[in-house]
Amino acid sequence: MKISFVCLIALMVTLVPVFAQSGQKIKVALDFESAQLITNLLSGNQVTEAQLDAAAKAHGNQQLIVKVKGYSGAGEDVFKATLREVIETGTIKGEDKYNWKLVKSKLPEIKKLLVQIAANQESFITDVTNIIQSYTAPQITATVRACFLVGGGSLGFVNGGDNTFNVALQKVGNDYEGLKYLVAHELYHSMQDAGQKLRKKVKDKSMPYFAQASYGLAYNVWNEGTANLVGDFANVKTSGMLTIMQRDEEKKNNNRRRENFLLLESMIYKAYNDTASRTFDRMYNIAFSTSYDEAGYFMGYEMAKKIEQYSGRKAIADMLVQDPLVFFEEYIRVYKAHPEDQVMIRFDASTEQIIAKLAPWKDKI
Repeated sequence: MKISFVCLIALMVTLVPVFAQSGQKIKVALDFESAQLITNLLSGNQVTEAQLDAAAKAHGNQQLIVKVKGYSGAGEDVFKATLREVIETGTIKGEDKYNWKLVKSKLPEIKKLLVQIAANQESFITDVTNIIQSYTAPQITATVRACFLVGGGSLGFVNGGDNTFNVALQKVGNDYEGLKYLVAHELYHSMQDAGQKLRKKVKDKSMPYFAQASYGLAYNVWNEGTANLVGDFANVKTSGMLTIMQRDEEKKNNNRRRENFLLLESMIYKAYNDTASRTFDRMYNIAFSTSYDEAGYFMGYEMAKKIEQYSGRKAIADMLVQDPLVFFEEYIRVYKAHPEDQVMIRFDASTEQIIAKLAPWKDKI
């Protein structure tokens, strides 16, 4: 079925229920509104304040504004001002916090990709859920909105709070198959959120900052590492723009696996032992932002690969409803059980000790 780009207006939000095996029930709504509004505006050379307001208020663009403002300080006013500038002048003279120039340069590819997704919605979601299925605990159910955006610096992100994940298309090119794995990565974050809500917790507000900070780093290594494993671009059978870019990132980080472990372990050590510091936010940016090549993602990915190799995918799936520290405990158990595997990186003794000291806080945060 061929769908013209202008017909996407009728397909902005479509709920596609997908029922996986073993009782899983995942419903995904595809939301094209934000991407369509921006690409339509960038196709012209004039814009009204009302059009800018409408674009800024779209659900996905509200998510984008929160994300970009969080790391750059550029809020809705910058979103609208720079969007107007690039529409009316074709460029942005100052800082391009929302990456509008890149979006404008990729308009033909973005439009083509949106049409392809819209024409194949059910099969697209079926393929994505098939990617995550064997890594998902059977008791998890979720209704999720997948927002397709343009703009910003992140390929995909979750702000939390409303069962929405966001995928930006300006760096995807025409890589339809690679996009499925990017969406699978972000959808798996929604499964993590759903699973963690099922976990029986007794919150303890007495948990000191140093324990929260080191636990927070461990949590994000699990969170991003397992999502990287699920959406592993090594499994994409084609070689589109996004896939090549992601494989290059994986190769670069694979060449410095030990350095990535050292970096994260050093931060966990400092977070736990330097009780006078309040530096979690800066540590997070070092470990999990593109500015530092997302070292934390790839450390977690290495850990997840080894757990899958020796304990099976079910172990990864079960962790969705367990405390994230189990990810570290299982990795330690696996490398101690397999001394013959000299490729697997071992933690320093100090890291093992910190994980053990954090264990009493399991299911209390």
